[in-house]
Amino acid sequence: MRIGPPVSPRPTWPPLKNTSELIDLSQTILSRLHVCLKHFMAENENIPKPTTVVYACSGCSDAGEIADRVARRLTREGAAEMSCLAGIGGRVKSLVLKAQKAERILVVDGCPLNCAAHTLRLAGFQTFEHLELHKIGIRKGSCPVTEERISAGVEAARDILAPAPEAPCDPNPHAEFALVEAGV
Repeated sequence: MRIGPPVSPRPTWPPLKNTSELIDLSQTILSRLHVCLKHFMAENENIPKPTTVVYACSGCSDAGEIADRVARRLTREGAAEMSCLAGIGGRVKSLVLKAQKAERILVVDGCPLNCAAHTLRLAGFQTFEHLELHKIGIRKGSCPVTEERISAGVEAARDILAPAPEAPCDPNPHAEFALVEAGV
């Protein structure tokens, strides 16, 4: 037995008399949704693109896990934004667009097979920075994941991402020509 006020059947809103009204209402809702989506997309075109996107092989070995952890730490620290390498391989449109809009791409591979770099190349990306963890002493199958190894990978990534030092400014850029003219 129910206690409380009587429950009335849920009214439909707006009350529809036939199927054609339902179709008209659906078309109205869809057209308004389309307008809202166009407005949303136009507003978001001005969102700044990520400066650096990082992809890690995230393979099944210890080296792959270190590569993954390096990318995640770079993201947490704000040095880069990790994105999904599987989405690049699967040609997921939004993830491929994210890579295309990136100013820089950093690829972190755990072992000499360089699966992450190959995945990006197969998707049409030829220009990216590449951190190969085996070149800093991390060996697949023989390097348990430690804070020390993750930190070494993060430092190597920061070195790659660091801006190149500017050449010292010569106060007299034409000094060489002045010496030639003076017969020296």
